[in-house]
Amino acid sequence: MLADILSPLSDWGLLILRVALGIIFIVHGWPKLNPKSPMKGIAGVTGFLAQLKIPAPALFAWVLALVETVGSLLLILGPFTRLIALGLAIDMLVAIQRVKRGMAKAPFVAPQGGGWEFEFALLAAALALLFTGPGSIALRWAANW
Repeated sequence: MLADILSPLSDWGLLILRVALGIIFIVHGWPKLNPKSPMKGIAGVTGFLAQLKIPAPALFAWVLALVETVGSLLLILGPFTRLIALGLAIDMLVAIQRVKRGMAKAPFVAPQGGGWEFEFALLAAALALLFTGPGSIALRWAANW
């Protein structure tokens, strides 16, 4: 019975997922662009990526910051959903592997935060959008990406 009621509204679920994921990433991406943030903008991100031994850290600092900000704005609107979701999924895979599990040696759930369950949830949400696309409540140009 619940499926009969909610199935016709499934595209609203995709909209909610896109908006929620987009807002989370914008909040985390803006400090990567803002030189006055505690992260020190692109310069700070470049230094951090260099510590992680990421190749071409300056290039990937820009890619990371733009995917998390501009990409997330587009994700909310709908175009390029699959492409942006792929970028965000890669972002979270690297965060989990290099930062949480590699550098911090964090468990999945840590007693006082610091685990990688949050990044895992973001990875799962990005993968869901990669496989489903934006749904019908989205700007249609380039929506199949």
